[in-house]
Amino acid sequence: MKRGLPLVGLLVLLLSVMPLIQAENISTPTRILYGEETQGIRPLGVVKLDSKGAHGDHITGISALAWDQDEGLLYGVTDNAHLHHLRPIFDNEKLVAVDLVATYQLHNKHGKPLKKKHRDSEGAFVINAENGIQGDSELVVSFEKIPQIIRFTQQGKLIEPYTLPPILMHIKNYRTTNQMLEAVTLHPEKGVLTIAQRPMKGRKNQRLYALNGGSWEYHMEKHKGNGVTAMEVLPDGRILFMERAWHSLLSPLIVTLKEGRFTQEGKLELRVIATLNSSKGWALDNFEGLTRHKGERFFMVSDDNNSLLQRTLLFYFEL
Repeated sequence: MKRGLPLVGLLVLLLSVMPLIQAENISTPTRILYGEETQGIRPLGVVKLDSKGAHGDHITGISALAWDQDEGLLYGVTDNAHLHHLRPIFDNEKLVAVDLVATYQLHNKHGKPLKKKHRDSEGAFVINAENGIQGDSELVVSFEKIPQIIRFTQQGKLIEPYTLPPILMHIKNYRTTNQMLEAVTLHPEKGVLTIAQRPMKGRKNQRLYALNGGSWEYHMEKHKGNGVTAMEVLPDGRILFMERAWHSLLSPLIVTLKEGRFTQEGKLELRVIATLNSSKGWALDNFEGLTRHKGERFFMVSDDNNSLLQRTLLFYFEL
């Protein structure tokens, strides 16, 4: 005779497929700079996200963002594989607040929450984000510790992993386990693109990789402690890259935004759009996530590393 699922087990199962909390405001307006404009970008508001929601959920360690136009949701993916459904609030087209709508966990193929080294999510984008159909969006997430790129449902259920090019499959090819697939995006011609935080082991220069096997040389800015932390594709095929440099408590934190274009000769052409430097008035933090909202407007977010000394800042700007 088969026995039913124990009551405790049933509760755990239900909690894993249900949102952990209900909508609530989790933000405080703040300032990220002295002044309102800088070269290359126009700031349109910044808010600090609370580290805890009213229902006890931890809103920390957000490393990746992805905007879903059809659902009107901003997905925030954390270092511990939590998936936050966020709703930005605007006033006169400026970001003024953020509501936390729901929180889920990313799950493995067995339907269990990702654990330990399998859950260090770093980059994300959405499939079917702007096709006019609600409920069919899929979230694509890249990982460190174990290099992976995986498709999930909006509720964090695993759909299917992508097959990586051979050089990206093996941990031994990366400099460290904390410098793996930091960013991922979808290009209209090149398909799924990904990039490690720093050049692969034994290589001087960084490269951008397509999952179909193509790759392009990528030149980072020569700041100490610099690495690529995010990238996002615009509808015309341009790519916005974000680099973050931090070397020590005595050195400035520098965030560089760069535009990339594929040339007819098959090269990746780069130009710096903006350099945000904490020594020049920018109250920066550890920015790691980036996504396009509409037109040439973007969100970027800082990963507070679950530290009381850092903040989760959501910054809204226009190129």
